[in-house]
Amino acid sequence: MVREDHDERRIENFNDEEKLDRKMQFGTTLIGLAGDAYAHGIAVYNYEWMAAPVVVMLAVFMVPGLVRSRVYTTPELLHSMYNGCARYYFSAITVVLSVVVETAGTLYAGGVVVGVLAPGWPLWQVMAVLAGVAGLYTVTGGLAAVMITDAMQAVLLGAGSIAITVCAVQQAGGWSAVLAAQPPGHMSLIRPLDDPSVPWPGLLGVLLLGIFFFGTNQFMMQRVLSAGSICEGQWGLLLAGVLKLPVLFIMVLPGLAAKALYPDLARPDMVYPTLMLDLLPRGVVGLVLAGFLAALMSQLDSTLNAVATLVTMDWVRVFWPNLTPRNLRLAGQGVTVVVVVAAVCWAPQIQNYPSLYQYLQQILAYTVSPVLTVYIIGSPECEPYGLKADAAPFTCS
Repeated sequence: MVREDHDERRIENFNDEEKLDRKMQFGTTLIGLAGDAYAHGIAVYNYEWMAAPVVVMLAVFMVPGLVRSRVYTTPELLHSMYNGCARYYFSAITVVLSVVVETAGTLYAGGVVVGVLAPGWPLWQVMAVLAGVAGLYTVTGGLAAVMITDAMQAVLLGAGSIAITVCAVQQAGGWSAVLAAQPPGHMSLIRPLDDPSVPWPGLLGVLLLGIFFFGTNQFMMQRVLSAGSICEGQWGLLLAGVLKLPVLFIMVLPGLAAKALYPDLARPDMVYPTLMLDLLPRGVVGLVLAGFLAALMSQLDSTLNAVATLVTMDWVRVFWPNLTPRNLRLAGQGVTVVVVVAAVCWAPQIQNYPSLYQYLQQILAYTVSPVLTVYIIGSPECEPYGLKADAAPFTCS
């Protein structure tokens, strides 16, 4: 889904930095979903299945306007709808989220997996190495190679996840044994009001998170913005929604089986790497681990490239419009270095949260309301556009 150089607004030679690949977020999703299912049951699947109706709605109503707008970033779309204040606010929020959610979360997931294989290696050192490799790869223009290998990574990790699910259920003594090991209420998607994980009113929040993640987040929408046609953008988004449905069986179910196999794990985030190391044959472990780390690198590349595009297109190019394509690329590379350093410094803080997935959802929950309000106020019925869009982020924060 790469928009070709036919768009006359493309900046020569900078276009390669914007060609972003389609990938599932295998790294943080594998660690996060399995861990949260271990701790709280299948309620975490609400975040996944509710993505399907969200992407259908976005594909029908939002994608045509996005592709026709020919913008580089989702904050740039806000500028075309309102004015600069809303754009810069959303751009700044997106950059911060890219550091503390996408980049830091991915580094933490990689650190957890490597930490199981090398227990004596401090977590911050593992994350620093992963960040350094991904940052160097992005700065030197390795994203094109990532695009070629993404399909192989997806197949490898998908097959590995299926194998882990089957082996975990068998090792636990079958499906009946897995069910018997679950605390009361863990097999319910709809939870009571006092549930600590996802009480039933929280499902509305899950829906809003889905709209934000799939409809306004640069990390995801960059695929749509780079689509060569409206149809490409719609099919790509629909495919992302379809791929969310089997997550229950290959990412959530291993966490349930782990409850029977390892009832006293120190942290829920240890579920997936522990299952991988204990249940898979050694040769298969090596293949799945290689695919997992490659997917982490690919996910980091995409996030870093998205942040570089945001800062360069929403800030640098606006305030210094006469910069050459080479200078714009250098600016993007500088942003990449800063983001990598900031994410490495922040990522250890994730250990203070019960699990990786709870950390991700809590951070997003604090930030999505102003952004979604801006988009809702952007409907044609709401005027005056500029005044309301400027006020909304601050009144809803």
